[in-house]
This record gives sequence, C-alpha cells and structure tokens, in this order.
Amino acid sequence: MTEHDEVKRGISARFGAAAVNYVSSAVHAAGDDLPRLVELAELRGDERMLDVATGGGHTALAFAPHVREVVASDLTPDMLAAAEEFIRGWGVENVRFERADAEDLPFEDVSFDVVACRIAAHHFPDPESFVREAARVLKPGGRFLLDDNVAPEDPDLDEFMNRFEKWRDPGHVRAHKVSEWRAMMEEAGLRIEHVEPPGRKPYPFEEWTSRIGMGEDERDELEAWLLAAPKSLRDFFEVVVEDERVASLTGVYAILVARR
Repeated sequence: MTEHDEVKRGISARFGAAAVNYVSSAVHAAGDDLPRLVELAELRGDERMLDVATGGGHTALAFAPHVREVVASDLTPDMLAAAEEFIRGWGVENVRFERADAEDLPFEDVSFDVVACRIAAHHFPDPESFVREAARVLKPGGRFLLDDNVAPEDPDLDEFMNRFEKWRDPGHVRAHKVSEWRAMMEEAGLRIEHVEPPGRKPYPFEEWTSRIGMGEDERDELEAWLLAAPKSLRDFFEVVVEDERVASLTGVYAILVARR
C-alpha cells in the first residue's frame, strides 16, 4: 500500500464516522459560494454534471434543478449514503451516487459537461492527478469548477493556515495557493476562464472542531496555539477572542473556473 493509499484510507474512515455531521454543517450547507458556483457554470439545463467528493451532497443538490443529471461521487461509502438520504429527502430524483476516487475517476473520457468540486480538494494527496482526471472526463468545451480553501500567496500565512487546518483535521493534506491551482489546470490542458476573488468562511470554533470529532485535549492545545500566535497572523485570519477563549476564526476560499 502506497503512502497516498494510506492517506485515503484514513480520510475515508474519519469522514465515514462524521458523515451525518457534514450533512448538517452550516459551512457546507450554506454560504454565498454555493449559488455562485451554480451561476458560474452558465448552465443550459441539459448538462450531465459530476460532483467530485460530494460530502454531504449540498453541491449536487444545488445543481440538480438546473441540469439533466448529476452524478454525486465520493470516496467514502458512509458519506455517499448520508448524501443520498439527504438529497432523496428533498424529493430529488435526477441525482445518482457513485463511489469514486477523485484521482482515478471510474468514468469514461469526455462523458460530462460540467465537473465541480467544492470544499474537498485540500484532502487529495495527488491534486495534479485529480485535475488531470477532471479534464479527461470533461467534454470539449465543458467547464471545471473548483471551490476550495486556498492558502494565501504569502508563505508565512500559507504555513500558518495549513498548520491549523491539518491540526484540526489530520485528513487535510494541503490548501493550495490560487497560483498553484492555475498551474495545475493549465498543465492539464484546461483554459482558465475566471478566478473569483478570495472570500472568507467563518469557523465558529466549537462547531468547527467538534464536527470532525476532535478530542477535547487536542482542541484545547489548538486553541492555546492560536491564542499565542503573532498578532499579524491572528488579525489576517480574524481570530475572535471572547473571555480569553477562541470564539471563531475565518478560512480563505476561492473559486476557479476552467474550460476544456
């Protein structure tokens, strides 16, 4: 078993245990980025769409009324089951569910009009393979939409963000910079059409740490580390302190749109 396989096994186990939490997660279920992702796809209504790493199914559900078919895929069977229960509960029937590794998609070449991946790619050990696979399954002229946590271009901010993300979630591999995602897409033969200015996502500290099942001692250590961080880093990530405890912080995300 390769190191990447071990990472994926760990991710699948961890997210399987927390599947229901991700269906109800406010960060995943809401946010201006979700309707914006649908808007940027410029849909006609007859598309076949692939949602890579669907998680709780929120992206698949958002796209379903606007396309012919959605294939919601995920590496974790328990996550797929939770997403299916959630989406079927809305009476939606044009979504089907497939277990799939984002870096080795089990779909034919040129078989989708749209491929999207939201708040997931920072878990992928080999993002270059993921981007190549997305490009492979897209039809000519098809769109690839990536919406994910991104690291600032500044190396100190990059290091700080990736450290607190991985501390909270060991399945976090890396939040990449926008410049890195652009390079990967261009290398895969995709043409960048749009890059949304980076936005902010609030992380209420208690919910953010409990959603992934973080232990109390580990959470307290992370909190102490955040409180002791240099002011410039705390200010950038908007670490809010109330009664000497971390109430919240913010993550940075961006949306990139590319066409095959």
